[in-house]
Amino acid sequence: ETRSILRGLSDGALLNYKLMTDSTKIMAMKFLSRIEMSLVMTSCDFTPIVMLQMLKLSLEHGITPISAVGFVYFGSVLVSIGHIEEGYRYVKLAKKLVSQFDAKEVAGEVIAISTQAIGYIEPMQSA
Repeated sequence: ETRSILRGLSDGALLNYKLMTDSTKIMAMKFLSRIEMSLVMTSCDFTPIVMLQMLKLSLEHGITPISAVGFVYFGSVLVSIGHIEEGYRYVKLAKKLVSQFDAKEVAGEVIAISTQAIGYIEPMQSA
C-alpha cells in the first residue's frame, strides 16, 4: 500500500510535501528512527513495520527531517529484494531531504544506510 502511494508522487512532490507541525508526531518520528537503528543492528523482524510506520506518518501528517530515515531504510529494503531502481530513488530522496533540511541529526545514518543501495548504481567513490 505505501509503495503504491509513493509511486504516485514525484520526487518534487515529496520534496515539497507539507511539513509536519504536530509536535507529538515529530516526537513519534524521532522515537521510531531510534528504534529502527536498534532493530537493524539486531536483525529484528519488526524493522519493516517501524520503517513503514515512519513513512505512513510522513505521508499522513507531513515531512520532517527525520522522514529521511524512513525513506533511506525503505529504499535499502527495496534494493535488497531486487527492486534496485525503485530503491535507489528513495535513497536519493532521503539524501535530498537531509540536504534540504540541513538535517545533521540524521545525516550520518542516512549516508551509512544509503551507501549499500548507491553501490548498485553509482561508482563507490560517489556514495
